[in-house]
Amino acid sequence: MGNLKKGQVLIFLILISVFILSVCLSLFFRLPNNVDDIKIILMLIRLPAILKAIVAGASLAVAGMFLQTISKNPLADPYLVGLSSGAGLGISLSILLFNSVNYSLFGFFGALISAVLVIALSGFSKFSITKLILIGLSFNLFVSSLIACLILINPTKSYAMTLILTGGFNSADISNRLLLLLFVIVMIICALFIPKLNVLRLDTGLAFKTGKEADRISIIFIILASLLTSLSVFSAGILGFVGIICPVFSRLLFGADCRVLFFANILCGSTLLLVSNFLSNNLLFPVQIPLGVVVSIVGVPFFVYFLLKKGGIFKGNF
Repeated sequence: MGNLKKGQVLIFLILISVFILSVCLSLFFRLPNNVDDIKIILMLIRLPAILKAIVAGASLAVAGMFLQTISKNPLADPYLVGLSSGAGLGISLSILLFNSVNYSLFGFFGALISAVLVIALSGFSKFSITKLILIGLSFNLFVSSLIACLILINPTKSYAMTLILTGGFNSADISNRLLLLLFVIVMIICALFIPKLNVLRLDTGLAFKTGKEADRISIIFIILASLLTSLSVFSAGILGFVGIICPVFSRLLFGADCRVLFFANILCGSTLLLVSNFLSNNLLFPVQIPLGVVVSIVGVPFFVYFLLKKGGIFKGNF
C-alpha cells in the first residue's frame, strides 16, 4: 500500500467510509421499537445478510480480478468457466426435487462440478485461456437452455426458480460460522498467491522459463476463482456484473498492482453488495426488489461513467 498516491489513499478512505455507512444502515434502518423484536431481527436477519453480502461481493470481485488478469481481458467474468449455469442447474434441481431445501448448497456443488468439468475439458497438457473461454461459454449456453426448459415445463415452481436465480440473502440453510471460516481460509490462500499474479500479468515469455509453468499458475488461479465464485453462490445465489464491474473499477482507480487491487476488490465488492442489498430492501418498502436487479442498476451507471472518463483500461493496462 506504500505505493499509493495521496488521491488513491483518499479514495480508499472514501470507500471504507461508504462501507461502514452501508453496514450501519443495513443494521439499524427501520428497526421496530420493541427490544425483543430488535434482537431477533438483528441476529437472525440483518447480521447474516451483511455477512453474506461481504462474502459474496468480495469473492466475486477477487475472482473477477484473477480471471481478468490471467486472460488480460477486462470483460472476463467469474462465471466465465460455466459456474453460473452449473449453479443455476443445481439450484433449479433443488427447487424441483426438494422444494428449495438446501438450494444454496446445491448451487455451490453445481458451480464446483461445472468448474471441474470445464477445466478438465480445456486440457491440462495443452491448456490455453482461449480454449477455456470458448468451452466455458459453450457450457453456459447448453446448461442455460436446460434451465430455461425446466422453468417452462414446471409453471407451478417457475416463479420460485426465477426469484432465487436472481440472487439474494434469504437462504437459511447456511451456517454463518462455516461460511465465514471457508471465506477466511480461501482468502488467505488467495493472498499467498498474489505475488505470482503480479508476475503473471507481465509478459509470460519473460516472466517464466517455460510456457507450461505459466499455464500451471494460470490453472491455479482459475481453480481459486472457481472456489471463490462457488462460495459466492453458497452465500447469495447467482449475481451478475459484480465480477466484471469491481475489478475494472478498482483498476481504473488504483492501477495494476495486484497487491493493492486484492484489497481494493474486497472493499469494492463488499460495498457494492451492501449498498445494493439496502436499496433492495428499502427502495420500494415493503416490496423487496430482486438483489441482482439492484446490483445492475447501482453498478452499471458508475461503471460506464468511469469507463468513459478513464477509457485507458482497454489500452493494455492489464
